[in-house]
Amino acid sequence: MKLQSILEELLSIASLLNYTVRREKGNFRSGDCRMKQDNYIVLNSLVPLESRISVLAKVISMHNLELLTIKPAVRLIIEQEKNRKPQETTIPLDF
Repeated sequence: MKLQSILEELLSIASLLNYTVRREKGNFRSGDCRMKQDNYIVLNSLVPLESRISVLAKVISMHNLELLTIKPAVRLIIEQEKNRKPQETTIPLDF
């Protein structure tokens, strides 16, 4: 399955889970957030496609997906992200 097809499938799943996906360019990390009653996933368009897929799969993996029909290749990616250990990161602060 091509990466673009996987991305499109993950975007479709995110929509089914009531997320609004925003694609922006800038100096920020992609991720999910909630504002009032709305759920968002913000993807940085400047990062590689693989990274955007990883973020979407990680957010989706936090939900119960038993009732959704998901292609096996996409389900595998979601499961891999669910089982991935979080990486320790340092956040730079400017004073």
